[in-house]
Amino acid sequence: MEAVNFVHLHLHSEYSLSDGIIRIEDLVNRTLEMGYPAVALTDLSNLFGLIKFYRLAREKGIKPIIGSEINLIRDIDSTPASLVLLVKNKTGYTNLTKLVSNAYIEGQDKGEPFVELSWLQDYSEGLIALSGGQNGHVGQALLTGNLKLASKRLNYFKNIFKEDFFLEMSKIGKENEEEYNNLVLKLSIKENIPIVATNDVRFLSPIDPEDSPSDFEAHEARVCIQRGDFIGDSNRKKEYTENQYFLSPEEIKKKFSDFPEAINNTVEIAKKCNLELDLDHFFLPDFQVPEGNTTESYLKDLSERGLKKRLDQIRTSDNSYSINQGLYSERLEYELNMICKLGFAGYFLIVADFVNWAKKNEIPVGPGRGSGAGSITAYALGITSIDPIKYDLLFERFLNPERVSNPDFDIDFCMEGRDRVLEYVTKKYGKNSVAQISTRGTMAARAVVRDVVRVLGKSYGFGDKLAKAIPEIPGISLKQAYKEKEFKELIDSSNESREVFDMALKLEGLSRSVGTHAAGVVIAPTALTDFTPLIVDSERGTVATQFDMGDVESAGLVKFDFLGLKTLTVINETVKRINLKLDSEQYINIENLPLNDEKTFQLLQKAKTAGIFQLESRGMREYLKQLVPNTFEDIVNMNALYRPGAMKFVDSYIKKKHGREEVTYGNDILKKILNNTYGIIVYQEQVMQIAQELSGFTLGQADILRRAMGKKKKEEMEEQRSAFIEGAMKREVKKDVATNLFELINEFAGYGFNKSHSVGYALIAYQTAWLKAHYPSEFLASTLSCELDSTDRIQMFVEDCRSMDLKVNRPDINKSDYLFKDLDKETILYGLGAIKGIGESLVSNIIEARKEKEFEDLYDFCLRVGSNRVNKRILTALIGSGAMDSFGSRQDIFQQIESVLKSVNQVTERQQSHIQDLFGSNNDLLDLEEKKSNDNSFDPIASEWSALGFYLESHPINNRKEEIRKMCGTFIQELESSTQIQRVAGVLMHLNVRQGKNGRFAFATIDDSTGKLDISIWADVFDKYRSVLKKGQILVIQGMVEKDDYYSDSESTKYKMSAERVLSFDQARQEYLKHVKVLIDPNRKDVKEITNGIKGIPTKKGGCPVLISYLGKRASADVRLPEQFNLFVNDESLASLKSLCGNENVDLVYHAGPHFH
Repeated sequence: MEAVNFVHLHLHSEYSLSDGIIRIEDLVNRTLEMGYPAVALTDLSNLFGLIKFYRLAREKGIKPIIGSEINLIRDIDSTPASLVLLVKNKTGYTNLTKLVSNAYIEGQDKGEPFVELSWLQDYSEGLIALSGGQNGHVGQALLTGNLKLASKRLNYFKNIFKEDFFLEMSKIGKENEEEYNNLVLKLSIKENIPIVATNDVRFLSPIDPEDSPSDFEAHEARVCIQRGDFIGDSNRKKEYTENQYFLSPEEIKKKFSDFPEAINNTVEIAKKCNLELDLDHFFLPDFQVPEGNTTESYLKDLSERGLKKRLDQIRTSDNSYSINQGLYSERLEYELNMICKLGFAGYFLIVADFVNWAKKNEIPVGPGRGSGAGSITAYALGITSIDPIKYDLLFERFLNPERVSNPDFDIDFCMEGRDRVLEYVTKKYGKNSVAQISTRGTMAARAVVRDVVRVLGKSYGFGDKLAKAIPEIPGISLKQAYKEKEFKELIDSSNESREVFDMALKLEGLSRSVGTHAAGVVIAPTALTDFTPLIVDSERGTVATQFDMGDVESAGLVKFDFLGLKTLTVINETVKRINLKLDSEQYINIENLPLNDEKTFQLLQKAKTAGIFQLESRGMREYLKQLVPNTFEDIVNMNALYRPGAMKFVDSYIKKKHGREEVTYGNDILKKILNNTYGIIVYQEQVMQIAQELSGFTLGQADILRRAMGKKKKEEMEEQRSAFIEGAMKREVKKDVATNLFELINEFAGYGFNKSHSVGYALIAYQTAWLKAHYPSEFLASTLSCELDSTDRIQMFVEDCRSMDLKVNRPDINKSDYLFKDLDKETILYGLGAIKGIGESLVSNIIEARKEKEFEDLYDFCLRVGSNRVNKRILTALIGSGAMDSFGSRQDIFQQIESVLKSVNQVTERQQSHIQDLFGSNNDLLDLEEKKSNDNSFDPIASEWSALGFYLESHPINNRKEEIRKMCGTFIQELESSTQIQRVAGVLMHLNVRQGKNGRFAFATIDDSTGKLDISIWADVFDKYRSVLKKGQILVIQGMVEKDDYYSDSESTKYKMSAERVLSFDQARQEYLKHVKVLIDPNRKDVKEITNGIKGIPTKKGGCPVLISYLGKRASADVRLPEQFNLFVNDESLASLKSLCGNENVDLVYHAGPHFH
């Protein structure tokens, strides 16, 4: 095979974000397929894909050339130009890292990163530069005819890069390309600078009539998506051609047959590029220890002192238990020796330092998360609050000496305090050494369909229909969605749908944006740019690594996870509220609660767990009722079992706990290990202990076994099986018993949970349950205050308050704060911050303004808060929420808004201009009654929903009860189980849509003010009626009613319905109304006027018949009016009819419907 004498040196992958659709794996495979010895990746102003590209290319025997195309400027006001930089060696790699990092840190303008020309002087060593072709500084000068400037710029780059500067030439069919190529060749000869051929690659494949859409078309769509353009817009900027694909060696040879040296130069450049990256070697930052100590000796000293303090705390705790001090000391010594041997002493000290700083600065820290809680060293240092010996937690689950990987503590901080901890760490180690970790946002199935619809210029409704047909399954791909009947039928129904689908398939999964990881932080021993390029979020100013989570660790940096956990904020705020009411000696210490509190377990047994960490889902509540937990271990175990896979063992666990199923172990070793879980393998730690006790594995070997079982790799499993059985037989266990046991633990290992994590989170669950059981008002006020942005959660917790006999008062402009307030043991005051559109800054102004005295009326409020702070939208929200009820009726106050704002503005202008009214002072109050507008558009019920997102005090059913009685026959509180279809009406309060095998289905809750009813809406019904399922709307539902065992107890019976029909209220009126009856008093002389008025009411086709009921002295009659008088009944037409005839004279007559008598 003839040697390939070309290397692609200018190529953008998907990581360029603004253009490029090449996936790294596809690039490497195509390079291998075409026989190229090397390939370069030169993404625009970033190195996002560097590690993945480097690893994969090396694995396939291809030489990876690392580079980047940068936008170069002289200063911020100059025109940017392209320059392609390629890395020769480690020095070049470091310099390129610094250049692309500085482009974001110092050179960013309007979100675009730029490299200043002057920086090249300092960071050019080890780099090769390609001129950037027509888009480079030299090319721009040539195309403007300024040959002198072109030579000057060329020599500028030549002085910097010496023999490593090349003039770039392409033949891709761009405008002015031929002119540029002729000029650059002459310049090359004149200045003796070599030419290099590139194809400025953006996609892999050429246009193929059999392939639609082509890569070029897909790339055009990608570019338009990023820019917000339409593909069909004739005025859009078109920068790319169909020739910018990954040319084969034959194609490139033919294309540059007249310039063979330009091809050969690519190979010469590739020979110069010999970067060797030292991956997977970790570098920790230095931790400063007191003089006379080493890192290791200081860790040992802190740990030993910390353990002594911990053991003293256990002895004096409310939960004290017997301690074998020798066992604790021995475990600590073993761990410390291993930590120091593996070189992780500094890591433990770093984590302990920022965790303990947080605690000293009153920032709540979680008790432990993940496998780190298995370390007694972490417990001694204060990193965790879980005693690993008490709960049989294993150090090797966290740090395995036989399979060394980085330790990884996940630390939970309260949401508000997390950023303060990050600031502390940044200050301690230097801002150049600390950064968050970036993430890549990709084009997911639904989003890419909507994007493609938009750039193809199709209607929003069409795109919305396609996107919503994709099942709501996290991570679902378009290919997977196409297997679903509804989506497939929609795609196959038209060429237009197929066009969108095919284009979306090409783009799905491509990188689209850069974000910041929610928790990950890296701390480098030197400048971060010695390890990773950086990026800066232009809006937030957050510095992050360009490498993602996996790649940053490959580059040698150790990740620290700083997680924000809202529950810790709730706990902290609740304890503060409680302690404000207590004497100091009575203060609640959340870390020393009795773990056997009867009141707490009663709450859990009743499944009153809204707001209880990890225990508030419906499924979990159902199991809690069955479990009847009475020990802390019950919470730990249920927390581990309630997850996919393991959930099938929950019923058995509950039966065994209550003696309804026999507990078997098989032998004494298993009984010792599985006693607390009734013979069921629940935890990964149990798998490890079985392997240790039964087969003689070290815990390190046992952890490898656990991992192998989780991965299910056949070869590895066979190896582990043999070792397990042989080890067991050496301990006098029969082969068949050992074999069966291996299969048993293999089954459980796939579901086994990390006990360290389960214990830590169970403790948080218990703490929240204890607070709710003993201090419900304070707890729920704190919980509500942490949910200001979630209407659904606020509504749920308001309902929970009511179920616990707590009253939630409407907001009050004179008493409410931004957050919810616990007024007393039975009452919570709604927070102004939970009103839609009311921000914290405005509330601060309101509170400041009312310090002197309460607001008297709307005018007084607007005048003192300031007309520049409030407007009609804000005032409408405050009125609708009920916050201004102390000023009068909501309708009256709403009608004052415009005149009040006008008058306040006038007063403010006079005050600012220091002009006194000749006829009165600035304090003259409005005659509010005279100034009211005639605007009757305010609907108190609708406005409450608009302001709060749910009905706090109002209920739209209340003024419709008479009609609902006629329509449905029964209210929710009157329902009973029946084999007959029943009909109910209620406001849709909750809707939870899920994806099932047969399509989407939903669980809904309706409320008719007499009670709530849970509705199951299965796939066929959901598909038919989903358009009417809108929260806050009144629905009329028919279906079968049965007892709801989940909510029913000895004191009350609850019911649930399986829906068969779901109608809006107006739809139900049209379907179930028999006729509208209008009573005519014989004394009225205007019957004709009434009938003409009825005919004049705006209506729709297919309305309801109207009957005139005439009651005379001698006779009475019901006369059905002709069809042209039919009335489409809705709230508007009904109001018009009642206005015409009088409320008492209009009657809606319904057909007899299905209901329970």
